[in-house]
This record gives sequence, C-alpha cells and structure tokens, in this order.
Amino acid sequence: MIGPIDNDNQFIEGFVLAGGASSRMGQNKAHMCVGGKRLFERAVAALSPICHGPVAVVGRTSADLDFQTGLDVAPVPDLLEIRGTKLPQAPIVGLYTALTYGKMPWIAILACDLPFVTGDLMIKLAVYRSDEIDAIVPIQPDANPQPLCAIYRRDKCLPVVKDMVEKGDLKMRRVVSSFNSHFVGFDKIAHLRDSANFFFNVNNPERHESACKMAGD
Repeated sequence: MIGPIDNDNQFIEGFVLAGGASSRMGQNKAHMCVGGKRLFERAVAALSPICHGPVAVVGRTSADLDFQTGLDVAPVPDLLEIRGTKLPQAPIVGLYTALTYGKMPWIAILACDLPFVTGDLMIKLAVYRSDEIDAIVPIQPDANPQPLCAIYRRDKCLPVVKDMVEKGDLKMRRVVSSFNSHFVGFDKIAHLRDSANFFFNVNNPERHESACKMAGD
C-alpha cells in the first residue's frame, strides 16, 4: 500500500465542491455553520491532511467563492460551458472542473454538504492508491457508493468525465462505473471515529438543524 503522500507520482490535490444550487436549503449552504465552522471550512480541514499544497474550493458564483477567511484556500470557478454548450449546475461539473484545473496525479474531491467527513477517512482512502486503480470511492452504510467523497486519478478520469459531460450524461454513479474504481467497503472504515456520521448529507434546513445538534451546537 502507498501512504498518503510519498512521491511526486502520488501527490494529491484537493477540491471542495461548493457550487451546488442549494435550492432545498434556500441559501448558500457552503457558508452555513455546523460545529462553529462553515461547511466549506470543514471540508477543507478534512482534505488538508492528504493534499499537497492548498485545498481549492470550486464554486459557481462569486458568492460561493467569497471566503473572507484566513484559510489557505484557492477559489476555482466552475467551468460554465464546453464547446459552446452551457453546462448545467450538477456535481459532475464540479468534478470535471477539478480534474481540468488540477495539476497533481490524483484529485480528491469532497462535497461541502458532507460536514462529518474527517481527515482520518481521507487518509484511509488515500492508502488505496496504486497504478491499477483509477478512482477510490467509499461505500456508505446503505451500501451505496459516495463519489463526492473520493479520490480520482487525473489522467485516466478526465477524458471519461469530459466525454460524459459533453454527452449530457450527468449521473455521478455512472462516472465511477466508467473506469477502474476501487470501492472501499464501509466495514473497512467503520472503526474510524464518528464513522456513522461520515456521509450525513446537509441539503435542507431540517438536515442542517440535525447536523448542528450532532455537532453539539
């Protein structure tokens, strides 16, 4: 197995996806707080232990990228079109943007609305990198993959994701089945602290209230 950061060929670059529509939330969720930190800040903290250089935050609008924080983060605007065709507001576009802007061999992405993902989880995922694997994707307790908390080999995944975006095929689950993905079963990460909450998704006011209670707010 390969450790979190070893040599140039295994460097990881981190991207927080903060460009969601937040339609069910009613406000920009990336800047909402859980446990005293904004959601994008929690995501940056989770990615930082495995990343070489500052973590980037991918956003759709200037409001998404208005950090006003001392964190070492880099704003990256979502790609808005491809070959003259306007791109929709979809998670796969955030992944496409991260893979396009990224320079490192591996790209780690984390959706900002998964506030309980930890650095320990990301370190565990990073251990699975190898020359035979194109993506490392955890499996949730409900047995579904979580492609928005995952690590992608840039040179292998970018052409596939670009082709899917061009064709309007926007399903994230279909992305990870389109190349050689290694799925990390929940039994492999269940021993990590707070694992039961890793994939709790904050996508509406009720879920945000629950997340705040879980964080002790």
